[in-house]
Amino acid sequence: MDKNFRRIYSALFFLFVLHFVFACSIKKIVVRQAADFFTESRKVFEQETDLELAETAIASNLKLLEAMQVHDPENEELNLLIAEIYSVYTLSFVEDKADAADALGHAEDAAKERQRAKVFYLRARDAAGRVLLPKLDVESLSFLTEEGLKDKLSKMDKEDIAPLFWYAFAWGSAINIDREDTEALSNLPKVEMIMAQVKSWDESFYFAGAWLFEGVYYGARSEMMGGDPKRAKEAFEKNLSLTQGKLLMTHYFYARTYCVFAQDKACFDAHIAKVLDASLDIFPEQKLANTLAKKKALRLKSQRASFFVE
Repeated sequence: MDKNFRRIYSALFFLFVLHFVFACSIKKIVVRQAADFFTESRKVFEQETDLELAETAIASNLKLLEAMQVHDPENEELNLLIAEIYSVYTLSFVEDKADAADALGHAEDAAKERQRAKVFYLRARDAAGRVLLPKLDVESLSFLTEEGLKDKLSKMDKEDIAPLFWYAFAWGSAINIDREDTEALSNLPKVEMIMAQVKSWDESFYFAGAWLFEGVYYGARSEMMGGDPKRAKEAFEKNLSLTQGKLLMTHYFYARTYCVFAQDKACFDAHIAKVLDASLDIFPEQKLANTLAKKKALRLKSQRASFFVE
């Protein structure tokens, strides 16, 4: 009787384990197919011109992607998709709410939105980190010295460009939006090192995003605070050359950072005009980004008098 019980128990246990493994495998297969679907369907979002609809849709899909991640946490495609969409969503909508609150003089609301932005950028960084950090065999890049990071980067290749770019973009954006965090600010040179590596592999990657990041990085601060107007201008011009000026957000950031800190009114007016006068058909695949750039440029234009010393 005992032997029969053990045989039955063993058989049931084996069936339970088999069912569990099979069920987990099925979930992962479904998640991977869904991740492929989201990757291929992104153009639907990127071509949307209704900003409210886009914001709602992207936010809801972000949570769906995170729910999928629970069942396949090591899925590289899924993690990179989450990193990218969180970064783009935060830059496009959350930071824009902070800018709008600033324009209205609502400092408390602006601070609240910037804190949300920081949290979301760190989520994006962590998603990219699930792909990147195991390859570097570290728990966090903040633990590395600059020399240590340089050594790690030397052992990577172009296949690692996506996790590197999104990790640096999200990390740098989180630091940039909270400049009172002095400990975080000390990591900005590492972000710059990573972006330099991205440029060395493919300077046109993601709409020449590393060049745009460099333009904002050096253009958004005075020289006393580490800014470099000449380098910022060169970076923006490089981005515009590589993207053929089709990504209007570059003109917006050019005006908002370099032109303002250089106190160049003609520069400011020219780049704002390029955004506002451009047709959305200039870059049909990126109508959402360009629609947002127009909205932001119009607001920036209304603030012109407060930016320049008469």
